[in-house]
Amino acid sequence: MRLRKRYLLPAVLFSLYFLNVIATKFQIASGSTSIVRVGDVGEFLLLLLASLTFVVAMLSAEKEADKHSAELR
Repeated sequence: MRLRKRYLLPAVLFSLYFLNVIATKFQIASGSTSIVRVGDVGEFLLLLLASLTFVVAMLSAEKEADKHSAELR
């Protein structure tokens, strides 16, 4: 269960980034005005935060796995 909680924030942030890209592409294709636009800086920050939180989650999972393997020795 801890494993799922660890990757929840990166998944949410990446989903927000992905939904923004899809919504922007749809708005450009349909020719409508931009209603749901985060902007370039917002997209960058979303992707940066998603990447950083994913790396932190992976490092904490590796640390926990190393700790668990050391206990088995």
